[in-house]
Amino acid sequence: MLEKGFVEVYYTHTKKVKEMQNSLEAYRLLRTPDLAVDIYKDMAVIHIFGAMPNKTELETSLRKQVPIREFFYKDRRGKGAGEAIKTKHQEIVVEENGHKFLINLSDYLDVGFFLDHRETRKWIEGQSKGKTVLNTFAYTGSFSVYAACGGAQKTTSVDLSETYCEWIKQNLALNHLPPEKNWVYKMDTLEFFRYAKRKDLHYDIIIIDPPTFSKNKGQTFSVERDYPTLINGALELLNEDGFILFSNNCTGFHMDRGRLAPCTVQEVKDLKAPDFAGTFSHWCFLIRH
Repeated sequence: MLEKGFVEVYYTHTKKVKEMQNSLEAYRLLRTPDLAVDIYKDMAVIHIFGAMPNKTELETSLRKQVPIREFFYKDRRGKGAGEAIKTKHQEIVVEENGHKFLINLSDYLDVGFFLDHRETRKWIEGQSKGKTVLNTFAYTGSFSVYAACGGAQKTTSVDLSETYCEWIKQNLALNHLPPEKNWVYKMDTLEFFRYAKRKDLHYDIIIIDPPTFSKNKGQTFSVERDYPTLINGALELLNEDGFILFSNNCTGFHMDRGRLAPCTVQEVKDLKAPDFAGTFSHWCFLIRH
C-alpha cells in the first residue's frame, strides 16, 4: 500500500514536477500528511510530520521514482522535534537557476536552503539591477545571491547567527560575488535597523523573511506579535520608490494593516513554486510607501 500511495501522490504532483527533475538539482518530490521528501541532486531529505515510516519500504518506493544515493531524516513532530536524526556529516553544492548554494544535509533540521522560495528568489533577481538590497533574517543568503547576480548595486545581509553569516559568505564566494559589494552583518535585525537609521542608510529593496518564533538571550520573537515593529522599522529605511518583501511561514498569520505606518500592502500569490502547489508554504506581501 505504501508504494501505491507514493506513486499516486507523486503523479498527482504532475507533469510540472517531472519536468523540474530535468532542470533543477533541488526540488520537493512530494508531500503527504505524514512526511515530505526533498531532493538535492541524488540525495533525499525526509521530513517526518506523523508516524515514523518503515524506512526500508519508504526508500525502496522512492528509488522507483528517482535515483537516490542516500537518505537523511528530519523529525518535525511536536515535542522532541527540532533536531536532525543523527547521521554522518554530508555537505554538497547544488545549483538553482544558474546559482550555487552550499547545502548541509546532516547537521541541522533545515539544510540551509528553502525550496519554497525558488520563484520569489527569481523574481527578486529580476527586480535588483542597479538597486541597493537589504536582506534581513538572511539565513544562508540565498536572496542576497540572487539579488547580486541580478546586478544589484550592493547587497547587505543581516543575521544574528555567526554560523549563518559564515554560510552567507561561502555562498557569495561560490558565485564569485565580491565582498566589497556584498556586505554581511552579524546583528539582530531590529538592532541593524537602529544602526542603519543612525548612519542614514537607505535601501531600494528590503527583504524580511523571519522565523515564526525564536529566542535570543532570554528575549523572544514572535512574527504574529512583532511584525509591525519590523515593517515600520524597515519603512524608515526604504527609499521612496522602493519596496519591502515581507514573508513568513506562520500558518495562522493575519496582517493587521492598522498596526502599520502609512503604506500600501499587496499580498503576492503568484510566486509559488510548482512543487509546492496545493500545500501551504509561506505568506508573501509587497509593501510600499
